Amino acid sequence: MFRANNFDKLLDKATSNLRLDPDWPTILQICDLIRQNDCSPKYAVAAVKKKLYSQNPHQAMFALLTLESVVKNCGSGIHDEVTSKAFCEMLRDLVKTTQHENLRNKILELIQAWAFAFRNSPKYRAVQV
Repeated sequence: MFRANNFDKLLDKATSNLRLDPDWPTILQICDLIRQNDCSPKYAVAAVKKKLYSQNPHQAMFALLTLESVVKNCGSGIHDEVTSKAFCEMLRDLVKTTQHENLRNKILELIQAWAFAFRNSPKYRAVQV
């Protein structure tokens, strides 16, 4: 059963701009929800994407860390979402428009890591362009 409410509460907690450090236990709970099919990859990535546009750079950075963790831990459903042409274009636009150098660098780091990780998968070509 899909529990968007639980996911949204956890994501709000993990990306709170009141935090000083990443909330790794909450990020891992988010990964568990996705892996247990309690939250669809499409919904999860869309929710994280909204947080990437936060005016608060800390919240956006925590969203990137959450995104990085779900990509590493949640399998092909998430990979399909983050390597879609639309999502990759959104990340590239964010790199061009963000005023925060640390966010720009983290996005570029993730794109580079994903391009390397998926280099042998024609299915995930969008992230390699």
